Amino acid sequence: MHHSKRVLLSRYQLVLVTLPLTLLLAWLIFLTPIYLQNMGGSGLKLPQNIISWAIMAIVVTCIWLTLPAGKTIHLTKTARCVLFAIVILAIPLLYTPHQWRYEALIRWFALFGGWIFYISLLQYKAPRFSNTLLYYAILTAVTLQALIALLQFTLPDIIPEIVSYPMLNGKSSGVFQQVNVLASFVATGLALALMLFLLPIYTCNKVWAERLRSRYLGLTLILFPLILVWLQSRIGWIGGLVVALLFLARFHSLNYQRAIWAACLMSLGLVVGLVTLIHGLNSGNGLHYAGHDGSNHARYIMLRDTLAMIGQKPLSGWGYGGFEYSFQHFRLAQGLSTQGVGIARHPHNELLLWWVEGGLAALMGMLLLMACALRLVKTSLKSDHTKIRQFKLYAGDATALCIVLLPFALHTQTEYPFTLSAAHWAIFLLLLAELDRKIITANKCYALNPKTSALLRGAIPTVSITLFVMAIIGLYGNQVLTTTERNGLSDIEFARYAMRFDPWVNTERWHYDQQTHALLMFNQTGESHLLDGYVQWARSYLSYRIDKNVYANWMAIAQYQQDPITYRRLLQEAHSLFPDDKRFVSHDVPPLQRTAL
Repeated sequence: MHHSKRVLLSRYQLVLVTLPLTLLLAWLIFLTPIYLQNMGGSGLKLPQNIISWAIMAIVVTCIWLTLPAGKTIHLTKTARCVLFAIVILAIPLLYTPHQWRYEALIRWFALFGGWIFYISLLQYKAPRFSNTLLYYAILTAVTLQALIALLQFTLPDIIPEIVSYPMLNGKSSGVFQQVNVLASFVATGLALALMLFLLPIYTCNKVWAERLRSRYLGLTLILFPLILVWLQSRIGWIGGLVVALLFLARFHSLNYQRAIWAACLMSLGLVVGLVTLIHGLNSGNGLHYAGHDGSNHARYIMLRDTLAMIGQKPLSGWGYGGFEYSFQHFRLAQGLSTQGVGIARHPHNELLLWWVEGGLAALMGMLLLMACALRLVKTSLKSDHTKIRQFKLYAGDATALCIVLLPFALHTQTEYPFTLSAAHWAIFLLLLAELDRKIITANKCYALNPKTSALLRGAIPTVSITLFVMAIIGLYGNQVLTTTERNGLSDIEFARYAMRFDPWVNTERWHYDQQTHALLMFNQTGESHLLDGYVQWARSYLSYRIDKNVYANWMAIAQYQQDPITYRRLLQEAHSLFPDDKRFVSHDVPPLQRTAL
């Protein structure tokens, strides 16, 4: 009887221990490839990002609820260093303008939430070989995205309409809806494939299993360079080239034959990609070359003007969360418009974003994060060198993980991948935690006192499960709003009911839809209070966003209400921002109608 109880208890404990790992594997393999209908954008406007945050929240909850009683909570040097940087990055929150504070808090809490996810993974005593399973799960997720891209480029009609992934300017973007984000994802997959292919520690003992493993990895070494060529993403090319050269240079001595095979397989994928791209150019259909002249010019303007903004306010910054507003109005003050740049919501460089918005304090925080990264690389190299001298089996894996993290890290210096894809953020933190765990002997931990440990044991799972519930409700609200918007916002009652339970995730989007619906109702009822509500909302909205449709609608309202002063002010500002928009060239603004909204 007692023996059977012990067996049941051990099975129950096994389930608890493997639950976080199971959730992560299921998310990577089964949930990441799912495309849900949406209206575009970034952050929590994308349903896949909400799903990723929900998974992170439930994994954190499971880890902390299943920690053994009395287990001491440890923080590595890297974790403590990153926390200190995050605290420094919070300083500009104290003096950011109130209209931008919500946006600022969201971004800072995303950073802090990522840190909680990261330290939770450090506390997790995963089952044996769990890290290898995670590597293969991430590689599988990348492979699925690469195969989807392959089908979109070659046989677009074969993908069912219900799971139809969008194509952007004839290029696949996978589930991420942005070509560069998919490219850095594929480059990371290439790095993982090289790590698993070149390092002997991942070799299977059974011959048949090793044969299957090698063939799968070999196919990915052909597929990933091919897809990177077709995507024509410069940051994807840079990421793929850097990781390929670093892996071959660093690990070719472990197995010359495998290194030669890897180089040949990647070269084959590269050649096939180039030949098919050239053939597509000559045939008049299929693949097309995407010029980058316009993008290069836009990025140059962003860099130049962002540095000019920093020069004006180097200490205080322009305010967290307000780059979209500040950048456009900074250019407006110089007599420049959105031409050639569009509405810039990010300077396409994470270091510059935090610096221009947060000033000196934010710069110090970001530089500290970069110093943490460099120290981690240095410690990894030192740890691997020690293992090699001691003839240990796992020599080289820490350095390999540093290389695997490079594509995402490089991407943050040319764009904002972690805002466009929370999956990138979660995978980056997963790999970072694995790296930190591997060098934990050299990276001494700090044990928290019992009171602090008890506080974290209670607070973290409580907050995490709350965030999980909010994310699920937010995902439902996201889909309801998407359906409502695709139906022209003619009826928003179902959305109104759904948003009663979602006071946070889709708030800004819901307010926008409400006001647009109010204009549609005014066209039918003529109730003037609907226009007054729209003006009040538009005044607040345009204090932190740049939206030509809101300008046009407010101008039409000012004209209807015979308010020439407001009308001329809005016309002048809107024309300066959008000189090519015909609505802001002529003094004749069309009456309120659905097409103008």
